[in-house]
Amino acid sequence: MPAEPIPVNINTIQRHLLQTKPTTPTTPSTPTTPAKTPTTPDIESPPPPKPTRPDIDCNGILLSYNLDNMTRIRPFVKDNSTQAFGFGATASLQNSYTITLRNYTLLIGFAHREILVSMNGGVLTEDYPLPYNTSQSPLVSFQGYPNPDLPTPIATGGDLKKIVANISITGTLFGGINPLPTMLTLGDPSWDCNNMTLYNKTFENLTSTCCVPNPNHMPKEEIISSNITYDRLIDPSDYQPRYTGNITISYDVMLTYPGSYLAQVTIENKDKLTRLDGWKLSWKWKRNEFIYGIKGAYTSVTGSSECLFGVQGKYYQGMDFTNVTNCQKSPTFLDLPPWRYNDSDVGRIPFCCRNGTIFPKIVNASAYKSAFQMSVFKMPPDLDRFRLYSPENFTISSTSPLSHKYKCGEPVLVNPNEFPDPSGLSLNSTAVASWQVTCNITNDLARKCCVSFSSYYNKSVIPCSTCACDCPSKINGPPCSKTAPSVLMPQEALLLRYDNRTLKQLQWAEKNHFTLPKPLPCGDYCGVNLNWHILNETTNKDSYNARLTIINWDNTSYVNWYVAVKMNPIYTAYTDSVGYNVTTVGNDTIILMGNVNSSYLLGVSNDSHPGMHPGVITFDQMMRMNLKAGDGNPVKVYFNGEECAMPESILTDTPSWGYKMDTNNILTLFLGLVLLVILMIDM
Repeated sequence: MPAEPIPVNINTIQRHLLQTKPTTPTTPSTPTTPAKTPTTPDIESPPPPKPTRPDIDCNGILLSYNLDNMTRIRPFVKDNSTQAFGFGATASLQNSYTITLRNYTLLIGFAHREILVSMNGGVLTEDYPLPYNTSQSPLVSFQGYPNPDLPTPIATGGDLKKIVANISITGTLFGGINPLPTMLTLGDPSWDCNNMTLYNKTFENLTSTCCVPNPNHMPKEEIISSNITYDRLIDPSDYQPRYTGNITISYDVMLTYPGSYLAQVTIENKDKLTRLDGWKLSWKWKRNEFIYGIKGAYTSVTGSSECLFGVQGKYYQGMDFTNVTNCQKSPTFLDLPPWRYNDSDVGRIPFCCRNGTIFPKIVNASAYKSAFQMSVFKMPPDLDRFRLYSPENFTISSTSPLSHKYKCGEPVLVNPNEFPDPSGLSLNSTAVASWQVTCNITNDLARKCCVSFSSYYNKSVIPCSTCACDCPSKINGPPCSKTAPSVLMPQEALLLRYDNRTLKQLQWAEKNHFTLPKPLPCGDYCGVNLNWHILNETTNKDSYNARLTIINWDNTSYVNWYVAVKMNPIYTAYTDSVGYNVTTVGNDTIILMGNVNSSYLLGVSNDSHPGMHPGVITFDQMMRMNLKAGDGNPVKVYFNGEECAMPESILTDTPSWGYKMDTNNILTLFLGLVLLVILMIDM
């Protein structure tokens, strides 16, 4: 389903787009064919005059490749097939048809291991650096530069300067026999360029082909709108279905201009409970785009040096690049802090400026997504306002070690998103084009929290389970068992960290005659402990109170934390709370968050006391609930979206015995009693 509406706010970015216009470089003139080195003439028999170039009949797009010169260069070798020759050639396109040739792509099939050293009037489509060795891929793609379009003869009065494009090429080839390409065609499948003619008699240095409309693939429909002619490059039939992942990213083109556009990027948390803290978004540009301005986020690197010394600086010669935000091929974006939201230059974008924290929607319906806007400048041959490409290779990660890792798919073209109109009227505006990226969690985080149980009907506490958050391979201190179940302890021991409870456990076992394993079980090794304590139940047993205490033994402080509690299947309803903001989800889950003044759970630093947050929750109960059988305890608990380890058993209502003793302990006790009876009889 389409993303939820986000009001469009372009402010400064739109002004940048309107005020900053590229200075189009002057179209390079057709390169002059270098003169061949004259040979010594025969005085008695002067050489015949050079024949003129033929007038090729073509009512379409005429493509030609003329080898202007070829010179044998050192080192000289005997094998002519490996001899190097320097050459100069001109590839030409002439529009002799009734449709404008827009953003053309010329494909030349080289066959002599040509090394392209320099060119003028065009660029390699894949932006390969020169010199380029065609042995890597003999079929080479060229695009017009700086003029990617060829108008019709009708629209220009047959002006050859406007309907002809020349790409001058210099380089090196090997072998001097028939040094012409084997293929000459257009990259657009709507043109048929199959009949290539080689002038192998009088004109050994020229080959050409005439491209005509392909009857099986008609040229793109041209539309006239507001006196602007453009190709319909995005077809609704290309739209793909939307998918749902843990995180979805929308790349929406909101406004388009010749050579630039305004884009909005929206990151949305689709997970039920997992949060993303400090998001960090990256992608790779496909077509040498660069970011002129940005609002609602910032790039990790700013500056324009890559533009100044790249193809962008060569094309936009009149642009002041000191105002450009980022020219990286793979930029990285981060969210702004909250105090920058009201900054009119970089903020004021809905859903921005939260330090990169995105909550699940059921936890915070106003902070489950982030958004930012940016002005993007394009490069030839994509200057047409509707020739649009999304970035690729999206990655999203977190600056927090407490967040998951994600893997993102490639962007897919989807039906355009709708947004509330910025005028405030009750109507929606539609994006020009929209792409969706789906990202999913790829790893399980190490468990960081655990739950303990206690109640009013038993003085003991069932602590977190042994090694609930994975014991380290090497444990400092006295030896302990990683497999023995945790042992009961007094309630005041909850105020001590797992590695400082041994004395309390020993004293409690001695006082209550508990049997302890040897060695004692290891601690829980969890940074966050949550204690669920059944406080009481009313006299008529129609409700009961539970206290949830969160204790943070970790060094990390938690901002805007939350706890999700999944109750017993026979749980009826939450009614009230003190110390928590509570949201019910479904029939058996509640979300607990701190109040306005208690949303920050401090971590431990320099042997300080742990951060702690208690609160009381009241539940309705039916007569069939048995609190002493564990019906009032949760079955699952999540802290900040991460599932916590639950205790290994429940408390009974026995005053002093907390654990149900296992079979071995019962057998030992029974044999001990039998032996005591036998001794008494003997006496």
